[in-house]
Amino acid sequence: MAITLAQAIRNAIAAEHAAEKFYLRLAQSTPDEKARQILLGIAAQEREHAAGLQDVAKRLVAGTLPERADRHVNVIESAPGAVDAENLSLREALEIAVDAENGAILYYDALATTSSGDAAIFFEHMGKEEEGHAVAIRKLLEQAV
Repeated sequence: MAITLAQAIRNAIAAEHAAEKFYLRLAQSTPDEKARQILLGIAAQEREHAAGLQDVAKRLVAGTLPERADRHVNVIESAPGAVDAENLSLREALEIAVDAENGAILYYDALATTSSGDAAIFFEHMGKEEEGHAVAIRKLLEQAV
């Protein structure tokens, strides 16, 4: 079953909001100040991604977005939103975050290759942003050894 551009954007918005909440919870639960600042920065970027997706939707989607995300949202980076960060070690949470960012990269790459024009350029940019998050989280993981 194919997913519409409108549904793909709605799913991405939901995933970005879930990721933001996860990174905020994770930042609050870590005693490491440097890690906290990095995680708060990633949370802010996830919030900006959701806003950017809303703007893209206004330009690219005729009518309104679907009311809610569908089951496809689970393959993006919403998995962190469902995880209770307080019950995880920093290392475990960062490993989940890297996996989630990798899922987001794949999702945005797929949208970029199946879209054209401004949509393709925007989704490619989103994938690169998520790659930056994954790199930052991997560096935190290396330090958490």
